[in-house]
Amino acid sequence: MDPTFENRVIKRLKHLRKFAAKWPTNAFRVYGWDIPEFPWNVDVYDDQIHLQYFQKNHTDEQLDWVPERIQEIFDVEPDAVHFKERHRRFGTQYEKLTDDGLEYVVDEGPHKFLVNLDGYVDTGLFMDHRNLRREVAKEVKRRGACKVLNLFSYTGAFSVWAAAAGATVTSADLSNTYLDWAVRNFILNKLNAQKHDFIRTDILRWLPQQNKDAVYDIIILDPPTWSRSKKMEGEMDVQRDHAFMLRQCWNLLRPGGVIYFSTNYTGFVLDKSALEVEMKEITKWTVPEDFKKGIHRAFEIRKP
Repeated sequence: MDPTFENRVIKRLKHLRKFAAKWPTNAFRVYGWDIPEFPWNVDVYDDQIHLQYFQKNHTDEQLDWVPERIQEIFDVEPDAVHFKERHRRFGTQYEKLTDDGLEYVVDEGPHKFLVNLDGYVDTGLFMDHRNLRREVAKEVKRRGACKVLNLFSYTGAFSVWAAAAGATVTSADLSNTYLDWAVRNFILNKLNAQKHDFIRTDILRWLPQQNKDAVYDIIILDPPTWSRSKKMEGEMDVQRDHAFMLRQCWNLLRPGGVIYFSTNYTGFVLDKSALEVEMKEITKWTVPEDFKKGIHRAFEIRKP
């Protein structure tokens, strides 16, 4: 047992419980590999703990005591700690781990979301984007009735926030599993999913096939770092393909519209020649207090 790691978790938990209550949300990160020697993520999902260990080239003796100590710190039963060993590699967002994962409901602002803490590599809710989701909802309310396109929509958290604010939303993703999950999130929030579109598609192929008449007021572009699937013709690389995707989104954006573009690729370099307008970086305020710098980068691109 190491008091440095233990004290860090206890201190962060005390502070972030107050932060989460004020936001409000009951899904937040307590520890995110804050100390180099302790490659763990510790996340709270209501009364459940999502614990991830990132394998490194050193002894795994931490596995002998960290899960048990986390259980004691959070004062939960053993089955409330959901443990995963993570291998750092690309293309794992859609990877299924087990058929036995239970679903839980968590709160984010006025909305509820289904999460699965065991079944997949990711839980179904990217908590680091909660600030941007709330901003999208504010943008919808400022505009009134408008149309939103959510690309790489995953389980539809951005879509729920936008739809609840009054937008008509098109959610596009490669995975039927996640699109079905998004529909269930709509139902959970008492939103009529039939008034919105859910499209299973390869985004790189779908975008250039769309009518070039501008039809969307807000476009959310949050692609994975890298993706390959049997359902795709090739592969998607955010560094290589982001300029192409931004240009295609621009063609679909109404005058006065806005693109919110985000990436979690740590080595990302924005191609400033992709569009002949300002691509304003908004990372500083989109990364919430429970996450540290580097979790993502985000940009706001407005069409005159």
